[in-house]
Amino acid sequence: MITTAPPEGAALDDAVAPIRRAVLAQTVGRKRSRSRWAFGAAGSVAAVTALATVLVTGNVTGTTDHVPVVGARPEAATAAEVLQHAADVTVRTSDPVVGPGQFRKVAMQEASQAFVTERYSALVPYSITVYQPADPADEWTLVRDSGQPTQFYPAAEAAESEAAWKADPSNGYPVETIRAPQGAFYGSPWTPADLAVMPRDPAALSRWVSEHAHGSASHEEAMTTLITDDLSTGMVPADLRSAMYQVLARIPGTTITHDSVTLDGREGIGIGRDEPNRQGEHSEIVIDPVSGDYIGSRTLAGGGNPSLPVGTVVDSTAVTTTVVDSAP
Repeated sequence: MITTAPPEGAALDDAVAPIRRAVLAQTVGRKRSRSRWAFGAAGSVAAVTALATVLVTGNVTGTTDHVPVVGARPEAATAAEVLQHAADVTVRTSDPVVGPGQFRKVAMQEASQAFVTERYSALVPYSITVYQPADPADEWTLVRDSGQPTQFYPAAEAAESEAAWKADPSNGYPVETIRAPQGAFYGSPWTPADLAVMPRDPAALSRWVSEHAHGSASHEEAMTTLITDDLSTGMVPADLRSAMYQVLARIPGTTITHDSVTLDGREGIGIGRDEPNRQGEHSEIVIDPVSGDYIGSRTLAGGGNPSLPVGTVVDSTAVTTTVVDSAP
């Protein structure tokens, strides 16, 4: 039982600072966790824990004016039809062939809202680029780059938020190049081991995902997150992507949520669901309805979020996969 008052104000900032530094130094830029967390109450021990978790898992961008958060939403069957079409097209698509001496380049353009205090945050764009050699057992390369904040929250206190950001030199994300055999940049291969054992039959894959999805606000969210996190690596082969689309179509609550979403200059359809157990948070994947290509994913804050305005994009990632002749 907690018998002492939780930290507040400056004491809370002091408690969070070493957590933030450790997180940014070791985990920002790695694949996202399959568990998402809400913010705790201001001034509570839960707030410190939630803040640390958001720094690990949250990729938060600003609100999007060109894509409305609310409005008429088609029935779930429409999403199922789009996903089925994307699955049909994808399964007929050949994955890029990486020849000797070449590399599969997976570029992830992201933006994270890094929380400076329990109240103030800064929107920071960054990128992660992975180079996989033709022989996955050879040396891989990972390049991380970070930009400067483009927006501060809350908007009405942007000057104060910016001052808090500049006052702490530990803010920002790492800029570095890492090399490791088998892509084990953080001790384990970058390509999820699950990909090799996941069934390609949609019904069997749905059962597999249901059995292995844990750690979210609901089972439906856990299933969606497991699939989305794997898709975001850019390493999922076409036959498995096809089956994943069909599994997403079966998850209750899945609908077309935005008919036009642009991520890193590429436009697609947003298909996802709201999570009532997470303050109405909304998550969606963005796919090209013609080619079936996976463009990326994002999460929008719901109306019950005490820290971010409704419609603020949480966990936004755009993924592009190409074949190149060299790595940095």
